[in-house]
Amino acid sequence: MPSPPLPLPLRALAAESVLSDLLAVSITGVIYYTPIYDAAGTGTIVDFTFEYLNPAAQRMMHMPEVPAVTHNQQWPHSKAHGTFAFHVEAFETGEPREYNINYQADGYDNYYRLAARRTGDGLLVSFTDTSDQPRTPVEVALREAQARTEQQRAQLEGLFMQAPAALCRLDGPDLVYALVNPVYQQLFPGRPLLGLPLLTALPELRGHAVWATLQRVYHSGETHVDQGVHIPLARTPGGPLEDYYFNYIFQADFDAESRPRGVLVYAFDVTHDVRVSQELQQLNQELETRVQERTAALQETEARFRIMADAAPNQVWAVNPDGTIRYANQAFLNFVGVSLEQYVATGWAAYLHPEELDLARNTLAEAIETRNLYTLEHRMRRHDGQYRWLLAQGAPSFYPNGDLYGYVGSAIDITELKQTNERLTRTNQDLDNFVYAASHDLKQPVNNLGGLFEELRRSISFADLTEEQLLMPLIQDALQQLGHTIDDLAALGQAQQTSEAALSEEVPLADLLEEVVNTLEPQARAARARITVDFAARPAVAFARANLRTVLLNLLSNSLKYADPARPARIHVSVWVEEGQPVLVVEDNGLGFDAEKHGTELFQLFRRLHTHTPGSGVGLYLVNRIVQAHGGSIAVDSQPGAGATFRIRLGRA
Repeated sequence: MPSPPLPLPLRALAAESVLSDLLAVSITGVIYYTPIYDAAGTGTIVDFTFEYLNPAAQRMMHMPEVPAVTHNQQWPHSKAHGTFAFHVEAFETGEPREYNINYQADGYDNYYRLAARRTGDGLLVSFTDTSDQPRTPVEVALREAQARTEQQRAQLEGLFMQAPAALCRLDGPDLVYALVNPVYQQLFPGRPLLGLPLLTALPELRGHAVWATLQRVYHSGETHVDQGVHIPLARTPGGPLEDYYFNYIFQADFDAESRPRGVLVYAFDVTHDVRVSQELQQLNQELETRVQERTAALQETEARFRIMADAAPNQVWAVNPDGTIRYANQAFLNFVGVSLEQYVATGWAAYLHPEELDLARNTLAEAIETRNLYTLEHRMRRHDGQYRWLLAQGAPSFYPNGDLYGYVGSAIDITELKQTNERLTRTNQDLDNFVYAASHDLKQPVNNLGGLFEELRRSISFADLTEEQLLMPLIQDALQQLGHTIDDLAALGQAQQTSEAALSEEVPLADLLEEVVNTLEPQARAARARITVDFAARPAVAFARANLRTVLLNLLSNSLKYADPARPARIHVSVWVEEGQPVLVVEDNGLGFDAEKHGTELFQLFRRLHTHTPGSGVGLYLVNRIVQAHGGSIAVDSQPGAGATFRIRLGRA
């Protein structure tokens, strides 16, 4: 808009003289500014330079004619009060503007009336204040209202600056940083923000969707909320771009006349949470991939297993951790006479004999619970309706993570074997009964023969004395040997019949050994024997007392019987503990024998390695039977002339 011409009386005066005198005598403050633009060359006004203050302005502002500071440096709160935006609007539009404000900041507390108009490349502002004039009731009310507003603004600004979230206010269409709280500034250490347009302060946002969103909020006034938005930013000037993620709210800021003047930004840096979420997602994907690979490998392994299992002649089965059928091979399906689908649907319990059903369920449940081997003999119905005895054995199978996959095992038909075992058991019982009965039946005839022999010795005489001295001892020795053999067979039969029914008890070893030694006292004296003991490791053992006495009696009797006549007998009896089980050891310095050569035949019935002393070959056989019946075993070390060592693992407690 062109300036109006000077009045006619003033035209004769020089224009420069008139303007100078007018500014000097004016009671209205006049300031002339020139704008300061942003360094990026976007044409955004970021401040104003003081070019001139008339005397009235110098008096009211307490400033020199040409101050060395800028507008925003002199009045830092002018942006918050809206005066800076008033100056920018007047300059950019070129139209006259007016503005009334009660400025209570930066050392001022006055009510100002402002008028501004662009003149050439500068901005001419005239103003009055009421600091030296009585205020009208309207001004007083306005000042009080504005004071309350400023107080509320200060409170809001305090909350704004102390908020834990990153907050800022962007003014004008160029979104100039007008207010930045510390949390927001910490996102960009070393980067200036206040007073700079957004794209000047953060040029990396140019072309990013967030810039378009802020513009839309500014012009439309509609609030925008978003979460997890990826924004590449440089924390320091010229630094490398880093990936950041924000949750934010963009809310339009309006002036008193409901015109948009900026955008309020509430931002939350969720970079850490997003990265953790991304890492978790990646880990889940990797885990899922591994699970798929493991599953494929298991499926391939199971497919190969089924191919091999179907080719196996014996029955192969697999159950799930809950005991339901997972798989049965073709041999098993042929045995029961149904398909795999039918077998899975009916379950294995439908084919078991009712008498073993509960035992089978309990045994499998216990194996699954303890992760131990499953072993059971049971009857199962064959396709022809006949029940057959099966020996089923299974082992736990696990996933790579340690979870139970199920049980995999096999079953074999042992019906014929059980029938054979039953026949053998009956035969052994018959043999035991025969030995026992025969020993008793033969004992009386032998006693009778002994009596007849004594009667003959008293009633007859030999014509040839030499013949008598030769024959009579032979007959007497034969009768004694036959009597000893019958006695040993009787003892063997009795021991075998009683060993199975004998109950274990805690047997004090020292007492039992003393009893055995007293029994063998004549033999010990004849062999000049010294017997030592060491039961410190286990003073008492769990065993059937009578059976353990038989074991000790036979072992010590043999040590005395086969003592080396060239030296006194030395016998040491001890007990040590191996793998939780007691081991009875009997060592002697007797004649010994080649254990490597004769060890397998040592415990055979009627087998004797030394024949220079009387014996029946029943003792060690009986010892071995007793120990095996108790779940134990015997090992022997011996060399000719070096004595013998018997180690008896006593078996179950």
